[in-house]
Amino acid sequence: MRFDPAAKDQVRDWLFGQALPLWAQAGVDADGRFFEKLDFDGRAITGVTRRTRVQARQIHVFTEASALGWTEGGAIARAGLDALIDGARRDDGLWVRATDDAGAVIDATPDLYDLAFVLFALAGAHRVLKDGRARPLALETLAAIEAQMADREHGGWQEALPPVLPRRQNPHMHMLEALLAWQATAPDPAFETAARSVLDLFNRRFFDREHLMLGEFYGRDWSVRPGGEGQCIEPGHHMEWVWLLDRATRLGLPDHSAAARALYTSALTCGVRADGLAVREISRIGQVRDGGVRLWAQTELLRALHLRGDQDRAVRLLDRLFATHLATDIPGLWFDAFDAEGRAQDESVPASTFYHLMTAFSALLTEPS
Repeated sequence: MRFDPAAKDQVRDWLFGQALPLWAQAGVDADGRFFEKLDFDGRAITGVTRRTRVQARQIHVFTEASALGWTEGGAIARAGLDALIDGARRDDGLWVRATDDAGAVIDATPDLYDLAFVLFALAGAHRVLKDGRARPLALETLAAIEAQMADREHGGWQEALPPVLPRRQNPHMHMLEALLAWQATAPDPAFETAARSVLDLFNRRFFDREHLMLGEFYGRDWSVRPGGEGQCIEPGHHMEWVWLLDRATRLGLPDHSAAARALYTSALTCGVRADGLAVREISRIGQVRDGGVRLWAQTELLRALHLRGDQDRAVRLLDRLFATHLATDIPGLWFDAFDAEGRAQDESVPASTFYHLMTAFSALLTEPS
């Protein structure tokens, strides 16, 4: 079933006519590096730590924009990639966590979440920009992760060095995302082996078969954390895994379609409000713990609805997004969060959310015509 043509036109108009031009002008500095935030007048906010994950996410945004035909995106993505490689790579093959406005390293910690998005950005640079540095850098980065961060006793990788608690599924999920992106564009045994290891961890630890839920926080041995951390379930992550498990199967990796169906159903049943928006957090038994909403979770829900063929519900959700999260005075910005009573919680616009918007909207726009 095709996505509604009028809804696709609305997405195109917002993305190419409003958001990308605004962020290309206001969201990039003279050195090609990306600002973390804009204010609601569309002006860059300085003096904010610039995380490597956000630099990599914005590289992906403009790389994908180029792939979708927005020609200005390629040059912006290349400049961002040049700055990232020049300023964020460590001597040991890993990457730093954060820099300041001038590009100086202010946190050299290697963080798995950041590393996953570096790999993801490099995959796009290889696929779209045809950058010859991308594949060697990706393989070197993955080798460094394996050599320095692998947890050979319990599986997965340490989330940072030195190791920290709690263990988290989220960075591993994004590692899978990056590894699948590489397998789709330039397969290699190293990418496949690492992807299979994440899928194995999902199967053994992340997926709660008793409650049909996806856990978030774990102990050192991947046991469920006690108390509130162990109860934390994010419906938006359910939907991300629905997408990724489908991609993995299409690439010939182990089939987890039954688990994907279970995650999809439990999120829709327990984690989506009457107005069609996904809540921030539920418990393992399906009770709402935080009824507020984040934009990223709605984009993941939108993409999963589209993937599963529930186009009517997807169109209603998109209408809701344009009436709430995307209804800013300056078109092309967004409200990231609302509380359970519908009050906006943002004082600025985080660049990090653009990645989620791009992945969802790209999925809508690139379906077969």
